[in-house]
Amino acid sequence: MIKLHQFVRTWGIPNLSHFCCKLETYLRLTNTPYQIVHNLPLKSPKGKLPFIEDGDKKIADSDLIIQHLIKKHGDKLDADLSPSEKAISLAMRRLIEEHLFWITMYTRWQYSEENWQVNKRAIFHTLPPFIRDMVAWVYRILIRRQIHGHGIGRHSSEEIFQLGRDNLDAISDFLANKPYFMGDKPTSLDATAFGFLINTLACPIESPVKEYALSKQNLVDYCQRISNEYYPELNVAVS
Repeated sequence: MIKLHQFVRTWGIPNLSHFCCKLETYLRLTNTPYQIVHNLPLKSPKGKLPFIEDGDKKIADSDLIIQHLIKKHGDKLDADLSPSEKAISLAMRRLIEEHLFWITMYTRWQYSEENWQVNKRAIFHTLPPFIRDMVAWVYRILIRRQIHGHGIGRHSSEEIFQLGRDNLDAISDFLANKPYFMGDKPTSLDATAFGFLINTLACPIESPVKEYALSKQNLVDYCQRISNEYYPELNVAVS
């Protein structure tokens, strides 16, 4: 059985990590058996979570893990998509993972001290008290440098949040009234979309991006529906 290494569950959602939530949702959408191992990025082959152990293999990065699973078990979600649909799906995933993600990271690591303290407690509470603050301080510096390096961190808060609203408009308009992003059945895009949207809509990180996302009723309903169907044990309330 696959061992899924990820952060401890917190905030009442599947995971505080967008990418851990994405991967676990993919495993649930494909009915792939797995066992959760609580871990921190320090022990990951690439210094980030999630990673998996599959037999004697350790694989990091959610996309590379999914590629590994497809090679091993077949493409259970996207096999019926046309080439143009696969292209659209990839473009939407890149919008979510490479742009909206960094805006949400800004809200957690840089936007306000209140948000940072919530984020800090959730991520680092399992560490011994005598090193917790130091490790958190170092990681905050590193993450803020990454946000700046990406480019998002070079903008004003007002500019960043407008970019986030633009992203959410595109995501909401594309979903429209469909049950899943690509139609009547879940695809790999839904694993990404849910993992990232639930980490905006249902986490205790307050920002104009969260407020705007909550105004998109189809996104709220979508996340509630996925939560109810695939994570019934968590009783997630999206509101």
